[in-house]
Amino acid sequence: MKKWSIFLILFVITSCTKSTYVPPGIIKPLEMQSIFWDIIRGDILAQEIINKDSAKNLKTERNTITEKIFSIHNINRAKFEKSIAFYEKNPWLVKMIFDSLNSAQTRKKSPQNERHREGPKDFHIPRSNLIQ
Repeated sequence: MKKWSIFLILFVITSCTKSTYVPPGIIKPLEMQSIFWDIIRGDILAQEIINKDSAKNLKTERNTITEKIFSIHNINRAKFEKSIAFYEKNPWLVKMIFDSLNSAQTRKKSPQNERHREGPKDFHIPRSNLIQ
């Protein structure tokens, strides 16, 4: 009876929790977040290129930029697509990646961070406090 109780408890625990295990050969969530961010920025860049030069093809520009992004991250299209297939089967990992991406961008835009980017404000120490 004790064996079955332990087995049942382990079964419930493992079946109720979503695993964050990413198998070998699949791009890890943190790197995937960085790749997604670069692809989003690359799409914006491709659109800007097309806006400036209407003779260029949007799809061609996107593909060129995406291949450069893959090169920067030391991956190829096959590994990316294999990873996308894995993440499509594990939507909670995709949600985790995009939630992290969203909060990172929100933090960058927050007014508090704007203050820190300006540098420290000059503060005045009254002369009377320095000389005793």
